Amino acid sequence: MKAAKRPDWDSFWFTLALMYSTRGTCDRLRVACIIVKNKRLVGAGYNGSPHGQPHCDDVGHLMVDGHCERTLHSEENAILNTAREDLRDATAYVTATPCYRCTRLLINAGIKKIYFLSTYKNSRGREMTEELAKTSGVELVQKDYQPRELINEAITRLEGLGGSLHQED
Repeated sequence: MKAAKRPDWDSFWFTLALMYSTRGTCDRLRVACIIVKNKRLVGAGYNGSPHGQPHCDDVGHLMVDGHCERTLHSEENAILNTAREDLRDATAYVTATPCYRCTRLLINAGIKKIYFLSTYKNSRGREMTEELAKTSGVELVQKDYQPRELINEAITRLEGLGGSLHQED
């Protein structure tokens, strides 16, 4: 019997981050950030409005200088949703380029590795983000995964023997 191929850890965490991003409430870019420490999920966040406030999806964007300010970024929410001690020396998996402000927050929270998938063309301070990470001793790496392929691989695995989508013949 041939064992089914399990996803490597990075693709697993990015697949989970993509699922979290579906909860995002700003259609300019639905983003998620997963915080991982010692191969354990310790926190997560997606972009969304502060508690009790209207969402972009419901009332439209709150634009300031070409950027929507209605929502908290996924990285901000992930930090807020993670215990302080779990942030130190952890890894952040972000579905899009972290902006300069969020990179500062992740670094200040104690994150040591920031992995991201796609480049967001409207990311603030993109040119300074790499230098900030470098001078702070934080690994900032764009991973070469294709989101559609990650989701398709997860579906294929779930359709296989023992998966929740497996159909008995």
